[in-house]
Amino acid sequence: MKNKTLAVLLMIIFAGSLLAASLNAQPVFGRRMMGHGGGAGHQLLKDALQLTPEQEKKLEEFRKARLEEARAHREKMAKLHEEFRKLMEDSGADERKVSSLIDEMSKLRAERMKAMFKNRKEWEKILTPEQLKKLEEYRKDFRLRRDLLMGPGSRMGARRMMLMRHRRPMGFFWW
Repeated sequence: MKNKTLAVLLMIIFAGSLLAASLNAQPVFGRRMMGHGGGAGHQLLKDALQLTPEQEKKLEEFRKARLEEARAHREKMAKLHEEFRKLMEDSGADERKVSSLIDEMSKLRAERMKAMFKNRKEWEKILTPEQLKKLEEYRKDFRLRRDLLMGPGSRMGARRMMLMRHRRPMGFFWW
């Protein structure tokens, strides 16, 4: 009887310890650390690059403008996809109209890719050569970690990256 009581008491203490630890835990990942859209990676990179207040302001304005462009692009593409879906459901759809719609979607994608390249060149003008070098080192490290997760035969890594894709920080350093 004493052993049973002791075991129950130990289980209660253990459960209480787990509960207390979970309530006191500090959230590190998956939370925004900055009020204006950056996550943990954004803050670490900002600190590593040692941005000046002027650079921070310019990059934040730049980021906001690019987010608006991306939103407009998504809305246009969503309309085109919806129209395309309806045409594909229609067995009597005009082939020229479908082809034209595909061309329009391809043109929009190409314009977006060109804008992304141009935008990258624009914000690179804001950073110093030393900061650009640090940023390139950060990118290489990020690619290495991504490649390790997504290595050959790593189905779990692929699933993890797909889930994380929607939760990554949307700061100006992520594209």
